[in-house]
Amino acid sequence: MILQRIREFVAARPVASFFGLAYGFSWLAWAPVALGADEPLRTISFVLGGFGPALAGAVATWLAGDSVRAWAGQIVHWRVAPRWYLVAFALPLVVVALASLGLAFGGHEVDIGLLSGRVVAVLSGFVFVALVGGGNEEPGWRGFALPRLQERYSPIQATLVLGVVWAFWHLPLLATGPSAISGTESLLAELPLIVARILNIVGVAFLLTWVYNGTGESVLVALLAHAGFNTANSTLVPLPFEALNGDAATAVLVAGTVAVWVVAILLVVLTRGRLGYDADGATHLSTGDVSTTAD
Repeated sequence: MILQRIREFVAARPVASFFGLAYGFSWLAWAPVALGADEPLRTISFVLGGFGPALAGAVATWLAGDSVRAWAGQIVHWRVAPRWYLVAFALPLVVVALASLGLAFGGHEVDIGLLSGRVVAVLSGFVFVALVGGGNEEPGWRGFALPRLQERYSPIQATLVLGVVWAFWHLPLLATGPSAISGTESLLAELPLIVARILNIVGVAFLLTWVYNGTGESVLVALLAHAGFNTANSTLVPLPFEALNGDAATAVLVAGTVAVWVVAILLVVLTRGRLGYDADGATHLSTGDVSTTAD
């Protein structure tokens, strides 16, 4: 009886239920990180929390009575136009290039020659991020929430809702590391950076919406793009690593956020606000029908 009531609730409010589950799973898993746990528990906690959206997507799909097979099928939906793989890898590079130009105009000593020595770091970082450092979130955010939001709202509205929820999902991680928030004074000092990070994530959401829609709802390609953004942010900005993690960190964040929004606004204008969305070709997960076409 209780399970039936839960199923009815989730079926009536699938997106809200998914958001609640994603936050619950991830924030619970991240509790040891936020509380300052030592290694290896700290790393294990961080990695497990990243799977919260994917786990929430699977559970919410099952509870709603929709096709878990169709939902999972998006994760391995690789038969898309080849240009979308190029887009997934090139889009983060475009954003980093624009951010690097901004940094150069801002007086930072950008050195393209630094990138030649970062090939191994880029490749290893990309694989890690794709599997457990960000890409693993995509079966939830784009695979579950986005298609359902777009059934009810315009692509821009759906992306704004998802982007904000996705951004605030990261909040427990702000209590960790050298910039940990430990009180009101610390919060006020960090507030501008928190806002910048939130704006950055919401901007990236627009780019991932376009990729997901354009590929005929391929979570796989969105996953690759997500991994590309996270990897590029940390390794492909042509500044010394000590600068990226030190004095230039704020400038890099701001420049990256501006660059992301320049590209996002351009995509909104060029697609006339549709961001690649095709209502007639959209997936209907409850029927098990997964589109295999791409623009």
